[in-house]
Amino acid sequence: MKKLIALLALLLGTSMADAAGWTPPLTVSRAFTEESDLVVVYTSDGGQYSPGCSVNTWILTMSTDARRGRAWAAILTALASGQNVMFWYNDSCSAWNYHGAMSVMLAAP
Repeated sequence: MKKLIALLALLLGTSMADAAGWTPPLTVSRAFTEESDLVVVYTSDGGQYSPGCSVNTWILTMSTDARRGRAWAAILTALASGQNVMFWYNDSCSAWNYHGAMSVMLAAP
């Protein structure tokens, strides 16, 4: 019984590890915000990280206006300086089948 529980925990843990994570460094090609306060980002060198999501498309979802502002500032910094970004994503698509991201990190080019 203990072996079965350990095997199930390993399998569930593995699927959860695949369900979220940081992307590799990506190049931001363009971005915009709209009245709904979405932060939409397009990258030029990414892949499909969640099943069914469009490649190189991201929607950042932040819990507060302050966090959304910091995320937007990071995206603009990446565009202006040529730095790459990394997104923390989960295993679901957002609006328009774009990848959903909850965090953004500046990364070296």
